[in-house]
Amino acid sequence: MLADLRSDRLQCVRHLGKPQPSYLKVTFRKADFEKLEHGNAELLGPGNPLYAAVDERLNEKLAAFGGGAALYVDANAETPYRLHLFEITVRGQNTKGDTQTLYGEVVAVREDPAGPDTLSPAFEVVPSHVLLDLPAHPQSPASLPRIDPAPAADFLKGTYQSQRRDECQAERRKSLQICRDYLEKAFKARQRFCQDRIFALRAREHSAPEVALARQRAENDLTDLERSHRERLAGLDRLAIARHGPVRHIATAVVVPAAQAGDAVIAGAIEELDPEMKRRIELAAEDVVIAHEKSRGWECTRVGHQKIGFDIRSLGPADPQTGHRDLDRDVRRIEVKGRKRGQPIRLTVNEWYNAQQLGDTYWLYVVWDPLGNPDPLPLMVQNPFKHLEHAARPVVAARFYDIPASSIEAVVRNVGQNG
Repeated sequence: MLADLRSDRLQCVRHLGKPQPSYLKVTFRKADFEKLEHGNAELLGPGNPLYAAVDERLNEKLAAFGGGAALYVDANAETPYRLHLFEITVRGQNTKGDTQTLYGEVVAVREDPAGPDTLSPAFEVVPSHVLLDLPAHPQSPASLPRIDPAPAADFLKGTYQSQRRDECQAERRKSLQICRDYLEKAFKARQRFCQDRIFALRAREHSAPEVALARQRAENDLTDLERSHRERLAGLDRLAIARHGPVRHIATAVVVPAAQAGDAVIAGAIEELDPEMKRRIELAAEDVVIAHEKSRGWECTRVGHQKIGFDIRSLGPADPQTGHRDLDRDVRRIEVKGRKRGQPIRLTVNEWYNAQQLGDTYWLYVVWDPLGNPDPLPLMVQNPFKHLEHAARPVVAARFYDIPASSIEAVVRNVGQNG
């Protein structure tokens, strides 16, 4: 193994040299390294050949896992979320114009699912070590659906990375001003010295023509000094700029509450975090509901985009003689929920409030497995506030109500669907 760490193929070996063939003692603690009894120890850290070689080889072995995902449990969470781990950098230039890394950090971005009033998830930068406190899920599936980290990366670039870039740039400009002031003072002193020498040689040149060559060399020295001064200033100008470096996605942790268990719930939690998947499920469930309502001869209109607390307005056939409808009997305001079979149903505060206000004209239609093999007949509950209030579990912090699937199925069995 140590021979592999000394291989010339490693980039760190070419830059830092080979690690020693053997070490009597190694430590990461500077305090231990400075003790007299550890005078034969090697302090490991960035820049140390052994440290760099192990780091490079470890990254090679873990390369296949880069950008992967795994399932974790959070005992304090009430809703699922994601933790995206990124490596961010801030880049700049040295005085020669070569690119160099000014700042690097591993950053975690928490992605919470879309809120009740929007399909857009919420992002927040959190300490990267937060993952150390989360155990792996005991029923983690063999594989997880593809997770797109791009929205989280865009958020990171526009917020945290921009702040670090601004800080680096402010710090470099402060140091640059110090260097510029020193360079100007040093140049003026050398310039005065060269000019004084030239003036003295010119004064002697009238009586001693042989000093003309020395005077010409002194003038050339002044020209070279001025050119060097311009080049040095141009080099310092390169130090003034700090720019966004690459943002590399390391991995994503899908985190579910400790109370959630079972394949169906896990799958639902994963889907809950994906706005695109969430919208596909909603549309598929609405299609099932509309097909059912039309089979009964009712007219349907999608109204979910209006944010009025339900998804579909369904109108029964008008009276053939008067053309009027009974607003209590021939109108259904339908809230549609598509879920994996057995997954709890989630109503937002707005939906629950409308269910209370609209009473018998408000219906909850549940479609199991809308993207798979959905039942053509949804589960239909009239006046869900009346029949499911006992089973609804309010989650105040997230502004929604969870209703177990078993409670909905029990109401359908006991009360009927009337659909």
